[in-house]
Amino acid sequence: MPMNTDVWRVLTDSPEILEGIRSGIYQIWGGVIRHVAGSPDGGRIVGHLKFPGDQQAAQQSIENLQILLNQGFGSAQTAMGGLQQSMNVLQGLQVANLALSGLNLAVSVAGFAIVCSKLNKLSAQVQAQSININQILEIVSEARDRALFLDEAQFRSLVLSAKQFSEEGDTHLLKSLLPAITKEYELSRLILQKHASIAGSSIEHLPTIALFQERLVHIGLLRSHVQMRVGAPKYAEESLQDLLTELPALNTTRVESLLTDKQMAIQMPADHFPKILDFLEQGKAILPALSYESNLIALERSQPGTLAEFAANDSGQILIFPIRANA
Repeated sequence: MPMNTDVWRVLTDSPEILEGIRSGIYQIWGGVIRHVAGSPDGGRIVGHLKFPGDQQAAQQSIENLQILLNQGFGSAQTAMGGLQQSMNVLQGLQVANLALSGLNLAVSVAGFAIVCSKLNKLSAQVQAQSININQILEIVSEARDRALFLDEAQFRSLVLSAKQFSEEGDTHLLKSLLPAITKEYELSRLILQKHASIAGSSIEHLPTIALFQERLVHIGLLRSHVQMRVGAPKYAEESLQDLLTELPALNTTRVESLLTDKQMAIQMPADHFPKILDFLEQGKAILPALSYESNLIALERSQPGTLAEFAANDSGQILIFPIRANA
């Protein structure tokens, strides 16, 4: 279907927007371009971005935009403006796009299938690490209450049911799965919160904790998509905002616990520090993509029907939905 140029425009064909980013008037964050903080219009959104649904096309379009913006990255004044921040976000979106296997996950049918597939793979990895998980649960509950950890078959059944109901458009049955999906999300969150405060856990169980964190992200995306499909965009956006708050909080708690337990830090093998730093960076790198998903849903909430245009106007390039000053 031809692109509706009255709604979505190709970003690289919008010289006034690109010049604003180069000059430091605008900056990119997640799924929006906005005026930089401290300016007269500080924080006001200029436009919402749409990245290609195809992973390779999205990656290439991000790289092309970086090259284009770098052409104007020649002065110290520009470097102090919004361009450096925008370049950092684009780099973050590159990493996040690879980690999530594609953007637009919360709002597209294809993205939903990707999330379900990823969760099934994570379930297999969780099962393969059952010994480590038992050790983790012993820390979570001194009573070794295995009931906290749901049977993986039950979880896989939940994901498959959600996928089926979504594809068939059975919103009533899809909505009925939300309590179980939320329970899985909260279980992963509680395990991560508990272990973030235990310095030794970051040393002994880091691979398994990383697995649970990835699981938390994808269950959050699953929950957000289901809420969109059942007509609850407010809660879909809140689900992603919760992740945007939770991941940095977990990182902060983990760092504080390591700094507090000096004896544990002294005993930590030297080769473990890079692993912890890499883990912390992974949690940080995913944030621009989650913000992008959240901003798309916010756009739909403020202008219902926008995502229908979003789906219709597929493109191999980055598109922008301009917001007028009086909007």
